[in-house]
Amino acid sequence: MAEENSEQSSTKRKSKKKKSVLSNAKKYGKKDWWGRGSQIPEDMYHYLVSILEVMKNGFTADEEKANFVNNVLERTINEEVSLSCNQLGCRIIEELLPFSTPADLERFVGVFSEDLRVLGIDKYASFVLEQLLSVCCQRALEANETETTEEPPPMKKKKSDDETPKTKHPKEHIENCYNFTIKVSKFLLNNLEDFVWDASTNSLLRTSLKCLGGVVSSPCERARQNLFKNDDKTGEEGIPKNVKKNNMPLAYREVPEEFKEIVKEHANRLTQWPQFTDMPYQTITSGLLQMLVFALGNSCKKTLKKVAKQLLDESFAPDSWTNSLNDDEKKDDKDLIEKGEEVDQSIRPPNLPLVFDSEPAVRLLEALLHVARSKTYTQIYAKCFINRLAILVVMPGLNFTVQRLFDNCTEKEEFEPMFDELAEKFDKILICGNTGVLVAIAKACLRLQSKQVKFIQAMEQALQCTKPENHKYFAVLCARLVPLNRVDVTKLSEAYFVNIHGSVVLQTMLSFQRPKQIIDSLLAMTPKELTTLFFDAKGCHIADSYCGGKFVGVKSKELLVKKLKGTFQDFATAKYGSRALEKIFSMSAIEQKVKIMEELSNKSQILNSTMFGQLILTKLKVELYKKSFQNWKASLDKEEKTKSAFKDILPKST
Repeated sequence: MAEENSEQSSTKRKSKKKKSVLSNAKKYGKKDWWGRGSQIPEDMYHYLVSILEVMKNGFTADEEKANFVNNVLERTINEEVSLSCNQLGCRIIEELLPFSTPADLERFVGVFSEDLRVLGIDKYASFVLEQLLSVCCQRALEANETETTEEPPPMKKKKSDDETPKTKHPKEHIENCYNFTIKVSKFLLNNLEDFVWDASTNSLLRTSLKCLGGVVSSPCERARQNLFKNDDKTGEEGIPKNVKKNNMPLAYREVPEEFKEIVKEHANRLTQWPQFTDMPYQTITSGLLQMLVFALGNSCKKTLKKVAKQLLDESFAPDSWTNSLNDDEKKDDKDLIEKGEEVDQSIRPPNLPLVFDSEPAVRLLEALLHVARSKTYTQIYAKCFINRLAILVVMPGLNFTVQRLFDNCTEKEEFEPMFDELAEKFDKILICGNTGVLVAIAKACLRLQSKQVKFIQAMEQALQCTKPENHKYFAVLCARLVPLNRVDVTKLSEAYFVNIHGSVVLQTMLSFQRPKQIIDSLLAMTPKELTTLFFDAKGCHIADSYCGGKFVGVKSKELLVKKLKGTFQDFATAKYGSRALEKIFSMSAIEQKVKIMEELSNKSQILNSTMFGQLILTKLKVELYKKSFQNWKASLDKEEKTKSAFKDILPKST
């Protein structure tokens, strides 16, 4: 729930910021203040404001957008520096550069190449330089990406000059972009000691490492969408728009060896600094080290291993680190132990390494978990987490680090002791509300095919459903993540709050190899209770997992359809119930489909009066069923053949 609220608040802050760009620009214009930074003429400022309005309205065609970009960038000729150093001009140029022609991009490259230091430390021009670096790097890698996708892996033939791969841009432009990327990155590397501590140049260094390391997206950054209105399902650099903005997936692209060498040189220089031990504990330098870690994950695993070991031994959990208890507290604990009494750790300062005292350091630790290989991952677990998970999962903020620990576990032998350490703490996790940990553990059980039965038993224990007469409440209590003693079981058919983490845990358990407890619990619910669950925005996905579960038997799916008989009309007219009905129908055998169609066909007039009912009538072809059962059945058979043929041509990885 905490993650959901933070995501909503983050979205609100972002949308508010988008609106303020244009409103603030107009406000400054009314005060005869033509933007922050360098002053520009009044007519140019009003022109930029009008351009910003057009950009926010969007374009209906790509050609219209291209003409707009060309016209605006043409107005910047001989004004590149002054506009880039202005707040409004910087923002507009930054948004237009990814869509610029080779001539316009090289014009900006030439201007910025003349004085990288002055423009790099400027508060606003540095953003334009960052965008220039990103766009140039992306275009420089076009030929490399084309080669890796077009050439068959087993037989790699050297291409002659006449057989160069087709790219979006001319070969000369790609070479110029490549050279500019190398020039800027080496300039930043040569001035590393000065640029690390400045906000503008530190951001430039992060962008440089991201480009050189081939990092398309990383969990330590937020996805930023262009101001252009776009109806595509993907945002910048192919990142899906529905991805959480503060938890982007880690994705890489292939980069040349020269890029990798520069990344390794960054790591070698930084690790030799005497300040390196303290860098994880400062926000600005921690962010840089996070991007360095992600870049090394694609550039040099050996250097990454060296950096991780140095961070663990010298910064996160050095050998000089000791317990925070003073002498009197240690003496009291010793006396209790001698008397045979248990020491209450809740009244003592937690025995945690130094890394957990600092949020920037914790973020860097999470970045290491994302890219660490098996041996490095084991070292991180042994140094920072072992025998401390029970403390960390109930602490605000640090429970997210435990989630990253489980998310990136790849070895069953490492996962099992971690699970055993927390198996009896599920009730405390429920009490403190850090239920995202349960999701991470459940997904690890599914991914590694381990401790699945133990996880279900631990959830039953935490929800107080271990007694035979209480087994039937397991599914609904799991969806709510509330123990039995806090629920009125006589009101389970009334509307209630479905916890998003509880829904995901329930869906994951339905994919386990032995989901009998969950299936029996769902089938023990009354039709009214099932509709209450499936009509919820988060609960409707439980129907997806039930019907699509690999280990949910055919008879169990038939029993669900029988249980819901008489409620399909209500399902069809409900927003989330209609999508649950569609999933149930698609995964049912022909006999169950006929039963669903019989009920819906008798209520077609009622369904046709609602928006969601009309969608169900169309998707399930109810009218065709009423006219001809044989034609309806033939259309279903045709759809099944099409789906199976489509699956056959898909790559196995999908």
